[in-house]
Amino acid sequence: MRRLLFAVIVLVTAGASRAADDAGIRAGDAVVVLPEGPGRGIQGTPAVAFGGGQYLVAWREGWHGKGGSARVYAARVSAEGKVLDAKGIEVAPVATPGGPQERPRVAFAGGVFLVVWQDLRNGKDYDVLAARVDAASGKVLDREPLRVAAGPRTQALPDVASHGNGFLVVWQGLAGEEADYRGYAAPVSADGVVGPAVETGLAPQPRVAWNGERFLGAAAQAHGTFTGNVRVVPLDTAGKPQGKEAVALGGTKAAVFSVTGVPGRGWVVVSHRSPPDPWGWGGPGAMRAARVNGEGKVETSEKGYPQGRLANWLDVGVTKGDAPTWPWGESAVAFDGAHAVVVWQRHHLAGEKRTNFENCDLIAARVDGTTSFDAAGVPVAATPAEERRPALASDGAGGLLLAYEREVDEDHAAVVVRTLRTSY
Repeated sequence: MRRLLFAVIVLVTAGASRAADDAGIRAGDAVVVLPEGPGRGIQGTPAVAFGGGQYLVAWREGWHGKGGSARVYAARVSAEGKVLDAKGIEVAPVATPGGPQERPRVAFAGGVFLVVWQDLRNGKDYDVLAARVDAASGKVLDREPLRVAAGPRTQALPDVASHGNGFLVVWQGLAGEEADYRGYAAPVSADGVVGPAVETGLAPQPRVAWNGERFLGAAAQAHGTFTGNVRVVPLDTAGKPQGKEAVALGGTKAAVFSVTGVPGRGWVVVSHRSPPDPWGWGGPGAMRAARVNGEGKVETSEKGYPQGRLANWLDVGVTKGDAPTWPWGESAVAFDGAHAVVVWQRHHLAGEKRTNFENCDLIAARVDGTTSFDAAGVPVAATPAEERRPALASDGAGGLLLAYEREVDEDHAAVVVRTLRTSY
């Protein structure tokens, strides 16, 4: 069954590549990064960064639920999409069974990649740990992981970005006896020195991106069942907020979002809107973009629902006909040297009331701030299998690498990469 599914994937993927090529986004072949990994066919949550002429993909290898012992693995991938570390790189081996390592993120500075993740090796609560990987050799430079946030109680969901010479790591953590998460940040040098943590106010689900001048921190904030906000604020290189928070996108449910810096112009933030529901209360599904200028001011106006298509609504799905779709869930965005490129999830709907997600494809578009060059979206991973959780990095000159999860069966998933090339 798994061989048959792989054959179908190859055929349909070729069609997706031709569609992408016609739209000004050329997609390379899909490549499984580590086909025979120690996780026994269970892989997930990929992340990717570019530096030193190549990419580093990091992911979770193995089961991460109760009793799991998942590990963070990585592999370098060439600009042409060739996997350079065929056996993978175990980023932080643990001598004892320990707990799972999860949700890696990665950035590049000073000749090294910094991989950060949440780690349950103490068996009680999560810590945020990190390790550097040499770009030239693929060697892990830290025998013991860097302890970015390893205090009492949980520190989790890290993200990392680079300002070229060093890194800024953000995460959410519990402090004292409080039950609510707070947002934190700490600098990490390319030499592996962790700086002091500062409170950012950005939680939960913090993210961070560099635009060539400063960082932008972002976080999700839910308001009831169907609404929420994505909030943003500029941060200095130590993680200290520079100004007041602003709402970049509102009206989302889980506020799952992505953000990238646009040198000289600020940032682009992308998020979904609402899931389908049997009563129609959630409004249209949509994948949307907001532009934040270099001072942290949101420049996108969101008034009313789309009549046809508003500038910042990248995908509103198809709710009528025999093939309804719904954009929803995780996205990825990177700057290709000219504009932002966005990849998002587009589900097919099934069920009597067309409210069940049946299959997920990955769709791409080139975006100038909030206006799409590809109004219909370009399928870049569209097979009978579930393709989800995209991660995206760019070489800054029109070349990108897309990493994502591809379902093999109900119990197994593979991390897959493919190159993208944009033109205008």
